[in-house]
Order: sequence, then structure tokens, then C-alpha cells
Amino acid sequence: MDNIVLELKGVTGKRKGFRFTDINMSLKPGFIYAVTGRNGAGKTTLMNCILSEKSRYSGQICVLGTDVRRNHANVMQVTGFISEDNNFLELRTGEQNASILGLLYEDFDMELFYGSMKKMGVSPGKTYWRMSRGEKMKFQLAFAIAHKSRLYLLDEATAGMDAVFRIELFDMLRELLINEECCVLMTSHNMTEISKQTDYVAVMDNGRLGKFAESIEVMDNGEG
Repeated sequence: MDNIVLELKGVTGKRKGFRFTDINMSLKPGFIYAVTGRNGAGKTTLMNCILSEKSRYSGQICVLGTDVRRNHANVMQVTGFISEDNNFLELRTGEQNASILGLLYEDFDMELFYGSMKKMGVSPGKTYWRMSRGEKMKFQLAFAIAHKSRLYLLDEATAGMDAVFRIELFDMLRELLINEECCVLMTSHNMTEISKQTDYVAVMDNGRLGKFAESIEVMDNGEG
């Protein structure tokens, strides 16, 4: 596996009318990777391609050496997704969501969930639909932590959030990277955030992904 968490090799395909071409990446534990680019460049499509069992593409996507298409269920056990588009039980509390949906995971830890929620200042007794967008993102991160994710996918999770939320979120992510063998792949338009908070960034344009480079280097060159 060569210590690689997520690997894409020559991934080419089409999803909901959008074509992506020859996507290659190898992400190692301990780092926050960012993908940036204008709206419609294919960032969210790339996330969905990694996550969806029904994605059609040539090439290969592997998580911890496991081909996503061959063993999608096992890959999802170690993949955490944080996004406004992520679906949870709207009329249930955070605690009820964790209790019910946690059953889908082999190693879901409710105590770890409670601890993460407390650390982020979100009440597990609050109904999901009543949570603010920031609270939902924190809940989703706590849920992903509780099933011991190794790959964290954040799709525009910080968009529109205030500075305090951003600091708290990245503090949690950095703590995860120190204590767990995991990595983060996020999409963002905020180049200042990318420069300060992420390690590597690649620019996506019209379904093509450039090479990852050190985030501060890309920012200094005015790319993205």
C-alpha cells in the first residue's frame, strides 16, 4: 500500500453529464489536501465519484489499497464525508442519528461521538434540522470521527462560515492528523484559507486536475 490513503489512477468518466479526464492523485496520511477551481470545474463531481458505488469510470480508485468498485462497503467504513449535501435524519437529534446510522458501521464508538460533540460545543440532543449549517458540519465531523475514518472528504464545508468556525474545524482536523493514520481531502474557493490551513493544493479546471503542490507556494504564485 506504500502508506497511501487515497489513490486515483487514470480516472476518466462521466457523471450527471460532466466529464472528468485522467485524474491521478496519491494522498498520504498526516496531511490536508485541497482541490480548488472555479464553479463547475468538477470538484464536487470528483468527490461524488470517489463516494458513489454507481460511478462509471475507467481507471482505478483505491482507499487503503482497496478498490472502491470491488469493495465499496468496506471503503465507506473508513471514509468520512462532510458536506451540506450529506444526508442525515432531519427529524432526529444528533444523538439519535448517531445511534441509528452508527449501526451501519462495524466499529462505531458512541463515547467518541459524544466527546467530539462536546469538544466542538454542539448539543447531541438538538434536532438535526434545527442545527445551523456550522453545527451540521461539526456533527458530521463528529460522526465521521466516531466510525474511525481514515479518509475525510470535505466538500465546501467551510464556505460562508465565520473565522471562529474555521479555526475550530481546522484545529480538530490537525488533532486527528496527529493522533490517527488519516488524511483530509477538501474542496475550497478560499485561497487564503488554503494557504494557511492546508498542506497541498491542486487546481481543477474543466474536469482535469493539476498536480498537487505546496499550498503556500501556489498562493505565492497567484494560482487558483
